[in-house]
Amino acid sequence: MVMEIVHIKLNETYHLLPSVLAIGFFDGLHCGHMRLIDQVLKVSEEKSLKKAFMTFDVHPKTVYLKEKTTYLMTMKQKEIMLEELGFDYFLIIDFNEEVAKLSPEQFIQNYFINLNVKHVVCGFDFTFGYRAKGRADHLKQLSQHFYDVDIIDEYDMNDQKVSSSCIKEYLHQGEIEKANQMLGRNYSIIGQVIHGRHNGHKIGFPTANVDYGHYVTMKKGVYGVYAYYQNKRYLAMANIGYNPTLGALNKMSLEVNIFDFNQDIYDQVIKIEFLFRVRDECKFENVDALIKQLKKDKESIICRCD
Repeated sequence: MVMEIVHIKLNETYHLLPSVLAIGFFDGLHCGHMRLIDQVLKVSEEKSLKKAFMTFDVHPKTVYLKEKTTYLMTMKQKEIMLEELGFDYFLIIDFNEEVAKLSPEQFIQNYFINLNVKHVVCGFDFTFGYRAKGRADHLKQLSQHFYDVDIIDEYDMNDQKVSSSCIKEYLHQGEIEKANQMLGRNYSIIGQVIHGRHNGHKIGFPTANVDYGHYVTMKKGVYGVYAYYQNKRYLAMANIGYNPTLGALNKMSLEVNIFDFNQDIYDQVIKIEFLFRVRDECKFENVDALIKQLKKDKESIICRCD
């Protein structure tokens, strides 16, 4: 069965089969989130229920607090992971001010009872309803026996709570390997290759300038990465920053030099998977010094991945 993607609009009717559902924003689908996923898979098998995953089209903070935010993954990346895990329903709440004003009771009626949810799985810190008045334990109190509830405890790794905010902080600090450990996989970005200044071509290191949209901004520097294009994986090095040696940019960029690759991929979508951080971005005395360092960076990345 192909996973069904449903954008849930308030006060509209949907005919879904009985399901066990994980609910949350799930930015990054990290190791903590995967414990909820595992519980959904377990309950689905035990109770012969459809596997459902419910999230929001934007982070609720963008509506509650009117603040911009960045993300660890796109909705498309969530979709790909859920389909690989065999989910039946991917339910996306169109979150707006009207939804934000729902009472906890109204939220439950609209998104659980009306959608034929028979079992809810959430994290210990899940909140819902107007001004987050509803907490995880309220789901049980307000169920009216329409559904069962499993609340998944905090998950720690190396005495640190696994959370999206912690992973974001690791990325801000350039601690990519710690971030990858909490994610349970390598952090990745999917973006379109856009035109830049073509300086890389001029110095023998052509780069794909990747539009990273609303992804989390990582610490400036050079990284060892994998680049994926047309289902093939290539070793590569990425620079995040302003390219100070070749005339500083006014906006941070992600530029990727793909090893043993010579194709025109402008306007194509590629995936960049971050493995480790090599060094800080810095301004060199001249272009020759930059080229010399880039050669060292490439050798270092190849050696580490050999």
